[in-house]
Amino acid sequence: MSRASRSPTAARGGLPSCRTAATSRVIGISTPSRAASSRAMRAVPTPSATWPRRPRISPSASLEVQIPAAPASVRIGSRNHLVYEVHITNVRTVDLALARVDVLGDESGASPLASYQDTDLRTRLARVGARPDASDTRVISAGARVVLFVWLALDEGAAVPATLRHRIALQVPSHEGEAGVVESGPIDVRRDSPVVLDAPLRGGPWVAVYDPAMTGGHRRALFAVAGKMRIPARFAIDWIRLGDDGQSVRGDRSILSNHYGYGAEVLAVGDGVVTAVVADLPEPTIPITPDNAAGNYLTIDLGGGRFASYEHVQPHSITLKVGDRVRSGQIVARLGASGSVSSGPHLHFHVSDANSALGAEGLPYVFKSFEVLGAFESIEALVSGNAWAPLPIERVRTQQLELPHHQTVLRF
Repeated sequence: MSRASRSPTAARGGLPSCRTAATSRVIGISTPSRAASSRAMRAVPTPSATWPRRPRISPSASLEVQIPAAPASVRIGSRNHLVYEVHITNVRTVDLALARVDVLGDESGASPLASYQDTDLRTRLARVGARPDASDTRVISAGARVVLFVWLALDEGAAVPATLRHRIALQVPSHEGEAGVVESGPIDVRRDSPVVLDAPLRGGPWVAVYDPAMTGGHRRALFAVAGKMRIPARFAIDWIRLGDDGQSVRGDRSILSNHYGYGAEVLAVGDGVVTAVVADLPEPTIPITPDNAAGNYLTIDLGGGRFASYEHVQPHSITLKVGDRVRSGQIVARLGASGSVSSGPHLHFHVSDANSALGAEGLPYVFKSFEVLGAFESIEALVSGNAWAPLPIERVRTQQLELPHHQTVLRF
């Protein structure tokens, strides 16, 4: 964990004790004549000239910088990606504005791996515990916290750095001209490789639906459990089946069986042991609560502190129970529409570090292989029924040991 530490004095704003100074002026003063008193009063400088001034806060004492979960790397589209969050807390009594954040690698003096400012910075920030609004997320209120969500694609062929540092330029809007830079200490990047998985579904085409920049998306969903904030679905993908017409549904969307993926066989991505099962929630699930938003779900312990979670499956399609052993490729459920599925039937899949729906950190994973067929331009294009862009036949390719790029259309 990386922190920018502060002294207790800086935490209080460096406010000096004026009571001691005032008392020293009273003790030991004899009672003078009225004239002498008048002359003495005229001779005493004004308090602003002699009293200790409130010291200017050092920029390094303005922010607390934390990285609760170590940065992880995953390969997407032949490039290594660094994924993590930077929690930035304003410890001043005035608002602060972030001007720029540089991500620095191992080499001292080298160019930043990334620099975020203006819109590029604003869209990567979110306020903790606050509803999204139109205000500038770069402005941090006194005592408030923002989170910088980093999803950084390194240059092709670039190695993953062993450590990262962050340089944060800030301004004080209420104190014209006051600005500074905070540099956080190094944080180690995870050195373990992502777990390698078999396919969670058969055939295709399937679209891998996720968006690292989406407000309210899986990647930005923070949950506080047992006094600690985590992102269990940091690398989650929602899998939606497409038909020959390029759409996810034919005819009336309200009829579940009209969705091409509904009822598809869901497969174990590796050998493991079942650690959690919920199988009896109806479709639709009403009302939606935090306890049933995942719908019917199954969790498999893959070993090595990695747990695979499947959500929104059909009622009673899970025939396994906690403690059962499964083999890779085994049918474990059928794709459904239980829980919170505003986008229609789909399979939510992610890997985390604990057997807990919300009290776990999402971990990266890669698939042994998949065939890239094309992509949707955006999630909005998919939801709106727009066509996806197929690759020319000569460019259709098989990717190995990678996570699919967001909105990729593929075949397992």
